[in-house]
Amino acid sequence: MTNTLANKKIFSITLLLIIFIAPLSARLVSAEQSSSESDQAQKAYDIMAESDRRDIGWQDSTANMTMIIRRADGREVIREVTTKTLEGENGKDKSLLFFAKPLDVKGTVFLTHSFPLEADKQWIYLPSQNRVKRISSKRKTGRFMGSEFTFEDMAAFSLDKNNYRYLGETECGEPLQACHIIETRSKDPYTGYEKTISHIDKTELRSWEIDFYSRRTGKLSKQLRISNYQLYLDKFWRPDQLSMLNTTTKAETILKWHEQQFNIGLADSEFRKAALERRQ
Repeated sequence: MTNTLANKKIFSITLLLIIFIAPLSARLVSAEQSSSESDQAQKAYDIMAESDRRDIGWQDSTANMTMIIRRADGREVIREVTTKTLEGENGKDKSLLFFAKPLDVKGTVFLTHSFPLEADKQWIYLPSQNRVKRISSKRKTGRFMGSEFTFEDMAAFSLDKNNYRYLGETECGEPLQACHIIETRSKDPYTGYEKTISHIDKTELRSWEIDFYSRRTGKLSKQLRISNYQLYLDKFWRPDQLSMLNTTTKAETILKWHEQQFNIGLADSEFRKAALERRQ
């Protein structure tokens, strides 16, 4: 009888431990995980914020750009573009792309107004139709001028339009150096990406590699490789080349910049929609 009562007491104590302590332990583990995830998110945000802060004060820039659209079968289409960019307050940058060659795209102009929180505004002037078209938020996942870049890719970076997570460290860059691995998830409901994974060097906070994961499939869809960084005005790093590879089709688009200049004195009036409409 004594053994039976003792066993019942032990059973009762064990049951209490299961009912009360086990859930407490689970809550503690969950809280630790939540805290860890929060710390990783904050670390990633701080890195991206510092990178963004370092790129303030360039005012405006111009450059010539060669766009090489390389099909999977090796065929190439080469386009010559002039770019103009105007720095705005609080991330309200504006950019213009003028297509000069070949003849079938000559005269095409692409205008972007970026905003820190609200959706960017984009327009394209098509000389063949003699009209200005607004690129809606729902259409920005479309390919830009037949390239592997989308309209979404052509917008300026906006810090607070995304959520971030720190994933660890690796080596990247030219030459190889210590780099952060950061996951970015856009808050935009119309984004074409589930997430992107970036490799950013620790010294200058330059992006060298970005992997894009499709929102539709969740799988890796594109890989961007950034190279040949140059320092301008003793402060601002700019790459000379971007290569975007479609991992499914193996098609690739390469952007090469030449003759980049800063502090030209560009006027805001050059970046207004009305300037495009005057071409009609």
